[in-house]
Amino acid sequence: MNLDSLAQELDRLYQFEISEYISRCDELKKSGFKIYRNSDGMHKVVASGVSGRKEQEQYNYVENDKSVKKKDNIFIRIKNRIQKGVETFKAVVRIAKFLYNNGRNENIR
Repeated sequence: MNLDSLAQELDRLYQFEISEYISRCDELKKSGFKIYRNSDGMHKVVASGVSGRKEQEQYNYVENDKSVKKKDNIFIRIKNRIQKGVETFKAVVRIAKFLYNNGRNENIR
């Protein structure tokens, strides 16, 4: 693949499939590429030793930033929120059971 097609692939993934975008960026970085993204969401991919001053001015280097994860699909966010709520409820029930059983054991003695 050439660098332009990699940049186009990252543009598409950034807009539509953000979770795959993150994994693809990690793969490309491990392969020795540097990835730049401008404020419009357009990408520039360069080999790690071939970085010009012009790219650095127009594009920002893409790092593992937490702000990218916030762009997940609304259904994924809803699912994650429900799962987190269920886990919290389970934890509260476990604590309540522990306190109840602990109180019963003290009354028996």
